[in-house]
Amino acid sequence: MQTLGLETMELRYERQAKSCLELARLLQGVAKIESVNYTALPENPFYQISQKQFGAYVGAMFTLNLSGKEACFAFLNRLQLIKRATNLFDNKTLAIHPASTIYGNFTAGQRAEMNVSDKTIHISVGLESVSDLYQDIVQAL
Repeated sequence: MQTLGLETMELRYERQAKSCLELARLLQGVAKIESVNYTALPENPFYQISQKQFGAYVGAMFTLNLSGKEACFAFLNRLQLIKRATNLFDNKTLAIHPASTIYGNFTAGQRAEMNVSDKTIHISVGLESVSDLYQDIVQAL
């Protein structure tokens, strides 16, 4: 069972990376989103190194910042298509609030040193259509 799906991994990865870039670009223009962090966006400070190391497909994960922790929780609670989970690179799109989950046992000071903000949502893009994902995010805002 360890090899289940390996034969389609490259196709899935390419699709998810393309979708991630398209979705990140679309979300940059949404008023309730303070910022979108994805290394495939040219304005990202890590764009050049990301392109050098990964080429056209830099990955299927990005973060977005909202106005605060409460806005993040409300956003997660209103998502309908996107699931709340900690997995990475799943076939389904997943979202999580890292500061209260993955980094929840660290102090606020430690999270600040690691650049983990209460305003951040982490999204791992799956195989759904970009249009459906965009609509889900916009309605959840």
